[in-house]
Amino acid sequence: MGSWGVGIYSNDTAADIREDFRALIAEGLSADAATQRLHDEYGIGSGDNGDNDFWIGLAATQHQVGHVAPSVIDRALRIVEDPAELERWDIKHRARRAAALEKLRLQLLQPAPAPKRLRARKKVVTSLQAGQHVVFEVPGVGAVLLRVEAVQEDKRGQYPRVVAVQWDGRESSLRRADRLPPIADPDAQRHPPSSARAVEGEALGFVLVDGDPSGLRVLPQRVDRRTPTPKWTSAWITPWNGLARWFVDSATVKQPWDLRES
Repeated sequence: MGSWGVGIYSNDTAADIREDFRALIAEGLSADAATQRLHDEYGIGSGDNGDNDFWIGLAATQHQVGHVAPSVIDRALRIVEDPAELERWDIKHRARRAAALEKLRLQLLQPAPAPKRLRARKKVVTSLQAGQHVVFEVPGVGAVLLRVEAVQEDKRGQYPRVVAVQWDGRESSLRRADRLPPIADPDAQRHPPSSARAVEGEALGFVLVDGDPSGLRVLPQRVDRRTPTPKWTSAWITPWNGLARWFVDSATVKQPWDLRES
């Protein structure tokens, strides 16, 4: 399970289901037809943890937008009320997960709102390319230097995956942007040793999900074989303007708080 928090949508399956269901309704499918298509596409029925995330995320989304298949709500309520749902969570997270589930249970027991008219979302695109360096003015913070490690793509669009680079804020230093090392992710050291993220020297990285901002400055320097490259890079998912929560100034990163549970 790709999970980053205890919230209903704080895992890959539920987060994807929310977007996919809304997209199918926008295309004109009924709640029942959209449910069946997603059931088939996600291969639900294997009995693993992803099944619970699928039904919980789908029920929450259907109730929010008012396009409801009653069988989905009933199934999600059974999962939420089953003690086994909490047992798959680390004991230190169970109280918070239980609170999130109880909140959802109370919502699902209420009548759903009138069906909302949903519009198809435009695909996100980026002009950035792997190997580029960009300077971005983070609102309220100042300029930060980012290195594009890759551009990943899914059915909703293209997203640059970047790593934050150590930079003293001086224009002259940008001439060596391709030689500057990445910034270490301070949050990686706060994970338990058993976590795959608990790797010394993990770089602070982001997947930027809302399209290229205006005023983005692309530098001529590109990654080559001498560019410092971390073995591990975190991938905090955030819009461009969300970077303000992570940087104190162009050279210093503050302790990031966990955006993934919001």
